Amino acid sequence: MIFSDFEYFVFFLFVFFTVWYLFPAIFSNETKETRILHIFLLVSSYFFYMSWDYRFGALILLSTAIDFYVGIKLSNETREKVRYYLLLFSLITNLVFILGFFKYYNFVVTSMNSVTNVLFGGEMLPVLKIILPAGISFFTFQSLSYTIDVYRKEIPAEKDFIRFALFVSFFPQLVAGPIVTARTFMPQLYNPKKLEDIEFRVAIRFFMLGYFKKAVLSDMVAPTIDTIYANPGDHHAYALLIAAALGGIQVYLDFSGYSDMAIGSAMLLGYKLPTNFNLPFIATSVSGFWRRWHMTLNSWLRDYIYIPMGGSRVTSVRRKFNLWFTMFVSGVWHGAQWTFVFWGSLNGFFYVLEEVWKEWFPDKKESSDFSLFRFFRVPIWLFQNILNNSIFFLGAVFFRSLTWENAWIHLKGIFLFQGGNLRPYMWKDFLWIIGFLTLGHIVGYFLFEKGKGKQIPASLEFAMYPILFLVLNLATPENSVPFIYFQF
Repeated sequence: MIFSDFEYFVFFLFVFFTVWYLFPAIFSNETKETRILHIFLLVSSYFFYMSWDYRFGALILLSTAIDFYVGIKLSNETREKVRYYLLLFSLITNLVFILGFFKYYNFVVTSMNSVTNVLFGGEMLPVLKIILPAGISFFTFQSLSYTIDVYRKEIPAEKDFIRFALFVSFFPQLVAGPIVTARTFMPQLYNPKKLEDIEFRVAIRFFMLGYFKKAVLSDMVAPTIDTIYANPGDHHAYALLIAAALGGIQVYLDFSGYSDMAIGSAMLLGYKLPTNFNLPFIATSVSGFWRRWHMTLNSWLRDYIYIPMGGSRVTSVRRKFNLWFTMFVSGVWHGAQWTFVFWGSLNGFFYVLEEVWKEWFPDKKESSDFSLFRFFRVPIWLFQNILNNSIFFLGAVFFRSLTWENAWIHLKGIFLFQGGNLRPYMWKDFLWIIGFLTLGHIVGYFLFEKGKGKQIPASLEFAMYPILFLVLNLATPENSVPFIYFQF
């Protein structure tokens, strides 16, 4: 069940009308209604998650039970050494026995076996047939944020298992984010919800925009991208450049589309999820790009990896290592392949390179005598923007490639300008996607960054919904493509 499928619309409508119409009609006591509501949302979330594989439910329940138990113990324990071991138990259980086994066991074993095959002529450990649970990285990081915050005494421990389990498994953001921390979501479970408080227009805009990004734009170009990435050695350098750009853009459209639909779905149920993307392709620097891309993951890594390592309160060399290591962890988090490890390391390298550049060439934009910059402001911005996006697109080849070998063949074909297949439909897909992306970022910049734009009358907006719904359905490809981030 994915957001862009008809089954999800049926499921969500059932949940929506039950929450806002059935329960208020049955229960007059607000406290009892809220309790039943939480139980219903929890059951609905588990049903949603187990629609992929019923066995996944046991795994998320195990992770939830462990961190709930650890949270209670941490709140009652005063001995720091015992509290430290409780946190260590949660970290090892979640990162090693749950996330580590299901996501990284075969990756580690395959890598080790490749070495032992060369050295000793045989494999050391068996490769297992493990089904990767959808969204395991998301709910593991989400649950860990709770135990770490309770250990730091930044939030109180949750005493109600139902509320805590709902925080971990809330279905709109369960399988692909945004990553929600307990400090931002748990208080919402205590606030009474009223139908009249829902910002319907904003919620519907989020969902329809997300659907357009995912089901129309991303799914439309998926066959072209898959064809080129499957056999990069058979395609012309121009085709490989097109695939490099479209591959990075597809990840953005696919994942930001999911995030938008998740935010819209949660808003319609009375809950607010954090923004996950903010016009990343208008950035003119590496740091600026990652402040706008997968913002909840980057915030998580900042709070629980970068700052605990010392952040920027250390020497210049150590700070650069902290930046690189944080991006390295991001790459490892994304997938159990060397391509993801290298992708994260490469992003970290460019992050550090930018820091070195800033030290050698301090920013003079604000200097009163730097009039030359003001004169060439637009060309300089355009150059920086194109350079920054080019770095991302070339790095995205490793993110999107099926294997390590394919990634290098892809890049070698670009830089050696190899010949091969180049079809007109590849240019067509490239041009119209770039057009939509550019237009969307320009409109978004003036609406959200500059605050310009007029409010559409509510009556006109709601009257347009049936037309937009029809247009979206007609533009949606026949075969839907699973969300890319489900594998993470």
